[in-house]
Amino acid sequence: APMRFLRPRKNRDGTPATCDGSHLLNSVDHVFFSGDLNYRVNLPREYVEHCINEIKTCTSKEPSAAGNLMKKLLRQDQLLQTIASGKAFHGFDEGKITFLPTFKFDKGTAFYDTSHKQRVPAWTDRILFKSNKLQVLDYNSVSGAVHSDHRPVYGTFKVGWGLTEQTMKK
Repeated sequence: APMRFLRPRKNRDGTPATCDGSHLLNSVDHVFFSGDLNYRVNLPREYVEHCINEIKTCTSKEPSAAGNLMKKLLRQDQLLQTIASGKAFHGFDEGKITFLPTFKFDKGTAFYDTSHKQRVPAWTDRILFKSNKLQVLDYNSVSGAVHSDHRPVYGTFKVGWGLTEQTMKK
């Protein structure tokens, strides 16, 4: 890393500096962290699948009911809990999750894991960001991509200096 991003060897008071990565993260305007983060949902598989099936049936008829079920599942999402507790990804945000869990599918199908492991459906694939000047335009998954046991996640972001507080809230 360029010298301007590295943490000073000593603190202002002369004591040795510890490196926790914050100096580097705070030296840039935008940080994106994405991939299979492997966080799960702390609920029984049967309950999660029941909620998913209910969400699928009531999305068009009763969008508020579907939203409430999504909130129930997301309250038990390990990544959101970890961020809220400050244990990891301090200062990072994520777009609003409006898509169904992206893991674990039987390859080539729309069915969640039917193997002997019967893993709980979860949002393991995520895009996190740390930025003061960012607007999430789109955050979604590709449910039709059945080549893997994961569904890919994508995001579209507007980043830069031209964003105002009012623009970011839209």
